[in-house]
Amino acid sequence: MTKILPVRGTHDLFGKNLFLYKHIEKIISKIANDYDFNEIITPIFEKSELFQKPLGQLSDVVLKEMYTFEDRNQSLITLRPEYTTPIIRAAITNNLLNNLPLKLFGMGPMFRRERPQRGRYRQFNQINFEILGSSDSFADTEIIVLASEFLKNINLNKKIKLYLNSLGDLDTLVEYKKKLSSYFDKYKNDLSDESKLKIHTNPLRILDSKDTADIKLNINAPKIENFYSVSAIKIFEDVKNLLSKSGIIFEIDKSLVRGLDYYCHTVFEFKNEDSVSQNTIIGGGRYDGLVKTLNGPNIPGVGWACGVERIIMMMKELKINPALAQLIIVEETSKEYGLNLLLKLRKMNFKVRYDYKYNLKKSLGQANEFKIKYAIIIGEKEKNNGFYTVKNLYEGNQIEVDFKELLTVLNS
Repeated sequence: MTKILPVRGTHDLFGKNLFLYKHIEKIISKIANDYDFNEIITPIFEKSELFQKPLGQLSDVVLKEMYTFEDRNQSLITLRPEYTTPIIRAAITNNLLNNLPLKLFGMGPMFRRERPQRGRYRQFNQINFEILGSSDSFADTEIIVLASEFLKNINLNKKIKLYLNSLGDLDTLVEYKKKLSSYFDKYKNDLSDESKLKIHTNPLRILDSKDTADIKLNINAPKIENFYSVSAIKIFEDVKNLLSKSGIIFEIDKSLVRGLDYYCHTVFEFKNEDSVSQNTIIGGGRYDGLVKTLNGPNIPGVGWACGVERIIMMMKELKINPALAQLIIVEETSKEYGLNLLLKLRKMNFKVRYDYKYNLKKSLGQANEFKIKYAIIIGEKEKNNGFYTVKNLYEGNQIEVDFKELLTVLNS
């Protein structure tokens, strides 16, 4: 019979990877608490209009990647492709913006119909941190410092570097996009096919193209810093100064733009320096017009997102502690005596494994395979005399003990 395989671009989390996922959850929860962020969980699908306007009707995400379907009432529903807009939607819906600034974080599955490859899935897990309601440069700094702290705490085995840029204010962006479109129009025939489609729709995306011909043209493309307003220059200088004072090392990358239409001012990426493809680990920035676009108040925002699967790929292996003991019941007539012990030990927070077998040899073999230290053996003799046989599987010695003595052994 043919196996039913998972849908292409999806994957199951279990074993070591699930252990790492849970470890990331613990680290995120602790850091969020330390930095005074509150968790939020939103539905995995939303009305399609939530994503279409803020992401840009002609952005790659909307054009090619969203999973959109028609509900029974003919309304369009989309599985969330990113988390910033659902978090803002939830903040508006639930009147959370009455007391600003609002600091929220979330972690959960996203959906994009991309070409599956290593570290990129069609269903993937993402972490988001968002600060809503502050235009202070300290907010930009805090969100970046938090990301840096997270990466240090999860013990990656790769060299990570922070890249920083500014897109200026919204007026800067309008003018800059016009100049870019005009520039790339002159060299249209030299651009990659994909970039040709972006000349008048999303010219910023051409700047971070990986195509060799595009990279060559980008060298002489107009530079965004030539379009900064006085206030945009000051904001960027403040962010750089505060990051330096916080001990954060960064490099300015003038080609860094981020892919979605709602970004302005500070944009940043933490990248894996040991890789040339799929190397962005955390990406984010400021999005001062987004909340208003979603029919909320005209307040600023800044945040970042991180793909969990990419993080897991780069984490050092963590030690998974095996069970301390394995209970081995030799025959069924001793089951109640064994169950009574098992319940007692688990109530006392001892990690005890039981395999439901009545075969001493097989159970001992499994205990050795799982690197369990003690085997607690119960048979007719143990049940009738009210004691337990304990074998130290690391050393090979075996003793008979009562319950109090058993606790002494397990605590040693």
